[in-house]
Amino acid sequence: MNLQGGILLLQEVMNDLPASEKKVAQFILNNPTHFVELSITELAEESGTSAAGVVRLCKRLRMSGFRELKLRITMDVSQSIESQEALKIAPGASLDQIARSLVHNNEVVLRDILKTLDFGAAREAVSSIAAARKVDVYGTDTSSFVAHDLSLKLLKIGVDSSCNQDALVQIASACGLGDRDVAIAISYSGEDRAVLSAAREAQKAHAKTVSITRFSHNPLADVCEINLFAPSSEPLLEEGGIVSHTALVLIGEILFAGVASLESRDYLAPLRHTREALERFNL
Repeated sequence: MNLQGGILLLQEVMNDLPASEKKVAQFILNNPTHFVELSITELAEESGTSAAGVVRLCKRLRMSGFRELKLRITMDVSQSIESQEALKIAPGASLDQIARSLVHNNEVVLRDILKTLDFGAAREAVSSIAAARKVDVYGTDTSSFVAHDLSLKLLKIGVDSSCNQDALVQIASACGLGDRDVAIAISYSGEDRAVLSAAREAQKAHAKTVSITRFSHNPLADVCEINLFAPSSEPLLEEGGIVSHTALVLIGEILFAGVASLESRDYLAPLRHTREALERFNL
């Protein structure tokens, strides 16, 4: 279990919370050091809510309970984690300012992945992919590039993986899966209609379902068994989704590297074979 990043997770879900849970979250963010000294009853009283509201917040954060929330915030406080806000690119910015902002924002989101990614879930996803008869990878729009890249990398190490950018083909492929297969659904918002439909069909087919999505209460995370969460990068969502794309790509790379590094199978042989075949065609 990754016990860091409680403050970050609260910040990311803040806008999606109902009023009672938002009061608890805001109290914790305003008083993190004081919060770690409180019981659940004391937190409810001081935040003007109820113990039930605190429990609901923990569930929404996909935590096991109040104890895990306190552990995460305690780790943040003890390590004196400073919030690092993404820099917006203002109209008229110089190329130098744009480059520095993009590099800074990518550095922030890459570090934050270590706080939002559940490594237990990631290990389960890697094991499922390695044991799968077939792996489907779904994504549309910009997520389709992430999906295609991950699928191609898996193919190169001998995993039977497929990715098609056509939404109808994705859904049709999902319908043909079985309980020995894995479906990886990629959508930063978690609300892409085509990816959601494919994930739901894969679930109905009893395939293992894995999401790569933004940490939030979203439909895709609700559908999938295993969720690999990317941190929020709201400022650049307004400017092309550059950082969110980087986060999705890195999580895909973590999955690929995890599968390739397993000792249970020899993935180097098919990788060498693929490279040699591509070199013969001068690709």
